[in-house]
Amino acid sequence: MKYKKAESQGAYIDRLRTKYPFRICRVSELEYSAVLVGIQPLLEGQEAPLYRFPGGVCCEDPFGPGIKILEW
Repeated sequence: MKYKKAESQGAYIDRLRTKYPFRICRVSELEYSAVLVGIQPLLEGQEAPLYRFPGGVCCEDPFGPGIKILEW
């Protein structure tokens, strides 16, 4: 798929964008988009991306079902 390429958002977020999309939305809530703001460390060196939605920050799998990628 072809995604819109987001502008540079600073060195930290630009490094994260090599692995995770910058802007996503839930298919059930297309009017609310979320932006990548950080990483949540998990066990055994794993990590989950943090996205800021209008209601707050949450861990979200951008490649899971029900997620639409808007910008990479």
